[in-house]
Amino acid sequence: MKNVVIIGCGAAGMMAAIAAAREGAQVTVLEMGRKPGRKLLLTGNSRCNLTTLDPDLCEKYASLEDGSCSAFVRTVYEQFSVSDTLNLFEDCGLLTAAEHETWVYPVTGKSESVLGVLLGELQRLKIKLKYNVEVTEISRQDDMWQVHTDGWSYPCDSVVIACGSRAVPSTGSNGSGYELCRGLGLDVTDILPALTAIKCRLTREDCRPFTPGVSSGKAAEDESGKSAAMDPLPLAAGTRTAALVNVYADGNFIANERGQVQFTQTGVSGIVIFNMSRYTGRALHEGKDVRLLLDLLPDISQEKLTGTLERLRQVRPDDSMRGFLTGILPPGLIPLFETETDPAAAAGQIKALELQALGHRDFDNCQVCAGGVRLTELYPKTMECVRNDLRGIHIAGELADVDGPCGGYNLQWAWASGYTAGRHAAM
Repeated sequence: MKNVVIIGCGAAGMMAAIAAAREGAQVTVLEMGRKPGRKLLLTGNSRCNLTTLDPDLCEKYASLEDGSCSAFVRTVYEQFSVSDTLNLFEDCGLLTAAEHETWVYPVTGKSESVLGVLLGELQRLKIKLKYNVEVTEISRQDDMWQVHTDGWSYPCDSVVIACGSRAVPSTGSNGSGYELCRGLGLDVTDILPALTAIKCRLTREDCRPFTPGVSSGKAAEDESGKSAAMDPLPLAAGTRTAALVNVYADGNFIANERGQVQFTQTGVSGIVIFNMSRYTGRALHEGKDVRLLLDLLPDISQEKLTGTLERLRQVRPDDSMRGFLTGILPPGLIPLFETETDPAAAAGQIKALELQALGHRDFDNCQVCAGGVRLTELYPKTMECVRNDLRGIHIAGELADVDGPCGGYNLQWAWASGYTAGRHAAM
């Protein structure tokens, strides 16, 4: 019987423990926090979008520095698929239902149900759970791996490192797993926030960057001494609207998506923006000039919009652009265009509102991280390290350089990589 130690009791760690125990291993899970699955409880607005039925899901993942991500993920999913995930949860007593065709949730609508059935399976399999235990080092001694903590060392045949990323550190994800991996000599990329809001500004020549604490409408002078209006983008804060978002880096198209966009004091947010942040973050990290072009009326052609504004100006010559836009845009967006007098120019800006990406919200405010253990360090069929001196060390979940969009992709990666790592750690 093999002895397997799992570091981390999140989604990937629990799935790794279940897989290893089902293979007949003696399993111990070491968790830094007081409770298991704290980040899992927050997912999907606490409803837990636990997987996706997207038939092209493998193409939706990305790596910070590895172009073969889709092929790597596909190999992992050949070991443990979406169907395998759903079957495992049903075997554990969890019933699920799909929403919007591809989003899968527990029928209870509660993430506690997902955590509850996982913990029930851990108990059934007699898996040892130890909380408030911080792993400080992993070493090799006498043909066994030694997992060291402040007060004890756990000898084992195999180790699964599944202690999460730096995202949402309030749940215990402090990035310690990256240091454990680096301590073993693994190549870990830079770590960036992903699935988060984007900080940006309008790029119109008559605007200067927004300064917190200064009135948005106050005139000011730019560096040349000319009058420049304050960036009106913060005036739209709190407004939600449907938009088609196109992202460009150094003038080259890199991604787009349509969905709800929420304007904030410092930029834009919402699920579609979260998904685009995976690409803008990488591009900004590479030092590229990143622009977002927002089509705020994706179902209305620019020709029709221009014609409507020109007709309104003709029939209401004394009205302003604000008045013309009252029946066209949400009130919060009108200040972004009300100073424009030419209907064609206003229509062009509404159909392609250009924002310059300046950065992202920090690790406290992102859902996952981009980056991690480089994929060339791992066998996708086993999630085991490829180096001979690291045989028996497996990586799972967010620690690997794989991240997906919103909608169950990242949890499915946690389940599949965790199960694959745990099963092969026990063999």
